Amino acid sequence: MKKSHTCALLLCILLLGAGGKRQSLDALITDFCSGYKQLNIPGITYDYKEYFNAIPPLENLQRQEEFFSSMRSRMLPFKAKKLKHGKQVQLDHLEYEIEFNMRRIALEKNWVTGQRMLHVNGLHGLQDYKAWYTLFIQKFTSLDIRPEEVMSLGINELERVKNEMRSLQEQAGFKDSVAFYRFLNSDTFVIYDKQELLNLFHTNDSIIRTWLPEFAGRFRIPRVFPMEWPGAGAHTPPGMYLSKTDNAYGRAVFQYNFYGNRFNRRSIDWIYMHEALPGHHLQWCFRNMKRPDPLQELGFYPGNFEGWACYVEYYGKELGMYRDLYSYFGKWEWDLVRSARLVIETGIHYYGWTREEALAYWKKHIPGQDDIAEREITRVTNWPGQALTYKTGAKALAELRKKMEQKEGTSFDRKRFHRCFLSFGSRPMSVIIKHFENAYHHEK
Repeated sequence: MKKSHTCALLLCILLLGAGGKRQSLDALITDFCSGYKQLNIPGITYDYKEYFNAIPPLENLQRQEEFFSSMRSRMLPFKAKKLKHGKQVQLDHLEYEIEFNMRRIALEKNWVTGQRMLHVNGLHGLQDYKAWYTLFIQKFTSLDIRPEEVMSLGINELERVKNEMRSLQEQAGFKDSVAFYRFLNSDTFVIYDKQELLNLFHTNDSIIRTWLPEFAGRFRIPRVFPMEWPGAGAHTPPGMYLSKTDNAYGRAVFQYNFYGNRFNRRSIDWIYMHEALPGHHLQWCFRNMKRPDPLQELGFYPGNFEGWACYVEYYGKELGMYRDLYSYFGKWEWDLVRSARLVIETGIHYYGWTREEALAYWKKHIPGQDDIAEREITRVTNWPGQALTYKTGAKALAELRKKMEQKEGTSFDRKRFHRCFLSFGSRPMSVIIKHFENAYHHEK
């Protein structure tokens, strides 16, 4: 038998299932998820040092490469145009996972066979730091975005946010920024009573639920329980959501940082929207109304869920939030932090900034928040990619909305838009963007 015929026969055997019949996409996805789990690929980790220390030996990486390569071959017979919309999404999701892992494995093989030298000040010290940082950006954002674009986005957003904040300062009657920030740091904006804080969170929950049907439709959303973050310290983030299945409390909780028995009153609205409603809690509940396929259960895409939670903060007034100037200002205060993190993180990992340069940039652009500078700079140094997910994901959603508004005109339906995004569940943002318009027209 000729060599070319032999190769063709082997390919046919690979592409066909048992009994000589072509496998369904569902069967292929099941095989992929099962095979993926058997490879014992290290789970998601934020700290890059933990990530590199968990990279397996070369023989394990070669076994992974063979698996993903075979899955790539088995995808060949599937033609997206011949599949229904939902199956097209699954096919592209599967392709995303295969291609990302092939890129990851190539870099990890070079790492294993190279010097394996880690640096404490970020990825820039690696021989292939540009490729590594680009991989980490995709790993967390699930977007095809270059470091230069991240830096540009951060610089532009910093200017936009500063303009919003200056406008609010003027509306508050302060011409002098020093006097304004002295007022912002006064006890006027500090809550010392935990019960008062809980009451305000419950009030927000009630108000948002009243307006939610006009924002995303009518759903039965279980309660989410605010609770003090156990053991929170000076470097603990302001809040975190834990779904019912991700904690030992047996219920969905929103943990808030009450370290030092104090909480910033200006943060109440945006943090509740982000962590609870209509942010993480709504997204988690909506995902569980559907029946996630195995790929959704397997993947982890922070650009999706952090992007959504960041996006909804911009529409707080549509949900009854930001009832006074200062709660709205608080939203922009944190948006300023997120914008600066884009620049600082890219500066550290891609452009080789020192910690001193990063701190100087922070102090130049973020007034009144020196107390969290060390925490945030440490965060973006140790967790490359993670802090980018908020603004990049929100930007992708905002651009999708603008595109649909322009195409639909007066027929644009924001409820349908939001339901459509939520209906994708846990998918890479790049896959959602590709299929969004088609999904919007399928959404009822």
